[in-house]
Amino acid sequence: MSIESPLFQSSMELLGHAITHFNGTSELDRKLVILHLSNSVELLLKDMILDSGESIYKNPKETITIHGCIELLGTKKIAVPFLNKLELLVDERNALQHRFGSPNELTAIFYMNVALEFFRSVLKQHYSQDLDELIAQFADEKDLIALKMREPSNDSELENLKKLGKVHPLGALLSAIAYLEKTILQFGSKVGIGDRYMSPFPVSARYLEINGIELSAGLRDRLENTRRLRNQAAHGRAEPTREDVVVAVSSIEELEKFLASLNIDETRNKVAIARKQREAERPSYESSRVLLPPDQWMHETLKTFLMSEPALGGRKFIIDVRDSLVSVSHLPHKLPGSARVHQYTFTLNEKGDNISSESDRIKSEILKDCLMSSDEPVSETKSAAKAQRAV
Repeated sequence: MSIESPLFQSSMELLGHAITHFNGTSELDRKLVILHLSNSVELLLKDMILDSGESIYKNPKETITIHGCIELLGTKKIAVPFLNKLELLVDERNALQHRFGSPNELTAIFYMNVALEFFRSVLKQHYSQDLDELIAQFADEKDLIALKMREPSNDSELENLKKLGKVHPLGALLSAIAYLEKTILQFGSKVGIGDRYMSPFPVSARYLEINGIELSAGLRDRLENTRRLRNQAAHGRAEPTREDVVVAVSSIEELEKFLASLNIDETRNKVAIARKQREAERPSYESSRVLLPPDQWMHETLKTFLMSEPALGGRKFIIDVRDSLVSVSHLPHKLPGSARVHQYTFTLNEKGDNISSESDRIKSEILKDCLMSSDEPVSETKSAAKAQRAV
């Protein structure tokens, strides 16, 4: 395929513009990131169609849509990488074009990563080009440097986030959090921390402590402050400063040193002991002397969890369980205000002995939804696995 094609050139120019806006800080920047990324993907797909010998016009005045591109490429046995995520990108673009609003920072990061991986794959397979080399012709050097700095992978890259924090504190903070989560998860895999009871946010000190790894009070507080700031910033309720970025990065460096100082075998034993203690303390439906109806048992178990879980301190809830549907209303911090409602379904196997595992799954989802939720009202339903499957 030829990179001199007008469609290819326009596609890469839009990708370059998206990168420029990705380094911006305004709501308009984030909106333009989504629009430019989607349009750049569409133009590249159309260029692939032309190269296959097909027309991109469905009538003399109108070209086919991006969905039409995907279908036509499918008939040519040409695979579109990351198709499921690209479809989400297109839906996001369509929503932005037809309603008022703008994506948050996390959404922009997600779709930028998807688009870059898509371009990297397609350019290599169909154009014999390297994205990192080619994109330099279509984006400013300073924008590419800033983009690279948001992907920390080692200590030197982590140090670069302090520099990025001077011009883009929010982007630097979110990138630092991503690095921190990856660091903790990688350490967890070494010492036997599985996902049977896993905090939705590994950045939380609680993820380590519930698994028997004790942190100093100071480090724990700094990590928790970083997590709270990240949640507030992601929902527009706080604007991090470069000083916040420096504190976050310093906390990560301190945690890395602490984890590196631990004996792996001893830590693995502590993790195993902590897991056994949790399992022994976990309420079991099937081992109870008095068996309650499943809905009532689930209500009592989750009510106790909402009242005692430290990560949910300071929040108020209303819980209702009927016909295997759990409704949790997260009340607003200040009144007047609207409650945010989350719904979860649970499914029992033939024996009903998977209800404890189902309650653990719902607890994890409640933590994730409540700690990440904004103050806007919403109703969501999360289904369990297929019926009759034992968890």
